[in-house]
Amino acid sequence: MRVLHVSQSVGGGLARHVADIVNHTRGIEHALVLPPKSVPQGSGAAYDDSAVLAMTRRGVRLEYLEMRRSVADARNLVAITELRRKFRELQPSVVHAHSSIAGALVRLANLPRDFPVIYTPNGLTTDRLGRTAERALGRLASRIVAVSESEASRARAWRLAEPSRIVVIPNGIDPELPAPGFDIRNQLMIPDGVPLVGTIARLVPQKAPDVFVKVASALARRRPDAHYLMIGMGPLEQQVRAEVAREGLAERFHLVPQIDNASAVLHQFDVFALTSRFEGGPYAPLEAMRAGVPVVLSDVVGNCDAVEHGTSGFLVPFGESAQMADAIFELLEDQGLRTSITKAARDRLHSKFDARQMGARLGELYDQVAAEWTRRSTRRLPQQRSTASTQSPESTAAV
Repeated sequence: MRVLHVSQSVGGGLARHVADIVNHTRGIEHALVLPPKSVPQGSGAAYDDSAVLAMTRRGVRLEYLEMRRSVADARNLVAITELRRKFRELQPSVVHAHSSIAGALVRLANLPRDFPVIYTPNGLTTDRLGRTAERALGRLASRIVAVSESEASRARAWRLAEPSRIVVIPNGIDPELPAPGFDIRNQLMIPDGVPLVGTIARLVPQKAPDVFVKVASALARRRPDAHYLMIGMGPLEQQVRAEVAREGLAERFHLVPQIDNASAVLHQFDVFALTSRFEGGPYAPLEAMRAGVPVVLSDVVGNCDAVEHGTSGFLVPFGESAQMADAIFELLEDQGLRTSITKAARDRLHSKFDARQMGARLGELYDQVAAEWTRRSTRRLPQQRSTASTQSPESTAAV
């Protein structure tokens, strides 16, 4: 079996997601269509060289194609034509599209449906135009894979496809801790014992980095010794810096644009916080849980599946910065609570968010979708032959 993956971005969590699929599915030949490094990855997303290298070492065939984040970009019309050519050349058993832009391009390129398509949104946009487009294209996918139950609920509520064609396969991570990264505290001159509250997020509206600054400001009134670390870059960087200065946090708020293998420094955090407006199935909280760091998340699609509130982490209504600061303060003050939360989080991680489980379930789905497509194609052929045989010579000649 050959699975052809198409991803418009090689930044953020997308390349890592595809790399994990490749690493944890067996008996499958993988190929990947991706943009060249010269193409912008989108707001705040850095090109993930390590994920691409990992896939190359696993024998993944890489095909480069310019795809742009704007559907209206004329270069995407060329991309649709090129995708059709690649489908014919590679003859995949299944095409797996990752993210909204790739999902749209693949489904349009596949008309009139020559190959089965699986589509993973990895975060359904909340704007009306995006919702309309997703609904119009929904019928063109054999399956829509939601990476969290709450994302699946949104897909069902928006009627993106029949419920039977919407399946849930949560994102997973490798259970083994990565080798420790460099000493981020030493680099930022944060002494041991000083509370460090951190996040990893692109500086884009979806991630609401301004809310994280407000959380830091609210917590600073009760823990004036605490420091804050935001790892990420994006178009809201100047806004974030201005708000940090306005809140008087400049001496204790550290904005680091990018750290290679950022998950390897998470164990140096005391609390991890994520303030997103919506997610698909975020990786960073799972990595913090693996590192033994308690997490506090906005209670939104994607985030709300990661933890059980009060047991393996805390969920706070979106935008409630004072309430999130209260939860972080409680974790900083109560070592017994931290211990129980992190233990429950590790147990939850191993039972629900293991990359090996994710890979096994996707492998089964590829087999199932490919088999359904083969049966459907086989049923069509006799009907086509029968129709041709009943045509008169005159009608055949006319055709």
